[in-house]
Amino acid sequence: MLPEAEASFLYSSKYDMFDTALMPGCPAHWPEWTEAYRLDDSQIASAYESIAPQLRAVIKTGLALAHMYFGEVTETRYDTVHNHHLGFWRATRMRPVPWAIVAFTARYAAAARLAAACVAAMLGGVPLVGAVCVGGTPTKEALVSLELSGVEDIFVLNAAQFEALLSTTVPAPGRLVLLHTGELDMVAEKFRAQGMLCFEERRMPLLALPEPDLFDNAAISFAQAEAYTSIRQNVMPEKADAVYLSPKKAHAACMDWASAPPLLLTPGCEGFWLHSGLTPSSFHVQTTAFGVL
Repeated sequence: MLPEAEASFLYSSKYDMFDTALMPGCPAHWPEWTEAYRLDDSQIASAYESIAPQLRAVIKTGLALAHMYFGEVTETRYDTVHNHHLGFWRATRMRPVPWAIVAFTARYAAAARLAAACVAAMLGGVPLVGAVCVGGTPTKEALVSLELSGVEDIFVLNAAQFEALLSTTVPAPGRLVLLHTGELDMVAEKFRAQGMLCFEERRMPLLALPEPDLFDNAAISFAQAEAYTSIRQNVMPEKADAVYLSPKKAHAACMDWASAPPLLLTPGCEGFWLHSGLTPSSFHVQTTAFGVL
């Protein structure tokens, strides 16, 4: 017979960021001193208006695809199992972390990849999601991406200030996403040394475009920034992180290629991206208790 299981259920469709009983140490807001470094709304608005509507639509489509692929995992889940055959019980609680920071450098301009990092945290139900541009003013592409992704808390900090922010928030179990090419290595090392989880995009992806006439190349350039140059370098598809293909070839490659790359994108999907290993569940914590019946 199958082991007997009892009382599995879900509760709380929205995690309450102010409920410290649910998440001790949960910050209800960023430290007060960071307000002096919050990016002005007028700069965001100016950047937004400077980007053509058709390019903004590229990122909106990418965000819609992320919703379709991941769904929304914002619940706090509580499951209990009583196994009378083996004589044990188990209780598991999974909930979103109280905060997440997506940090990037001042030259970062890959709108699709920045949006992909932000939307994973949003879909994971993180109540406090902030963006930090380290070392200078964000590019207009980055600002448009953050605006479309729904990230309202955007700060411009130097490396020392960024480390100070992490030192303030690190007592609570948050998540850090770093988008860089080595400039933020020391931050990642210190953060991990404190036992916290950190995701990194530490190099630009390699892209392949065997059929360029099928795609909106301006959209790919906006979405991928400097990684767009790899397309012009004729990267072999089997060595690429993503390949842009016709729908027919993408279906065939997904099924038949022995060494297919992890991501195949077809026309209309230029603004979508997946960071390997980064999902809404990456922004959750789990606690499990065990006992004897």
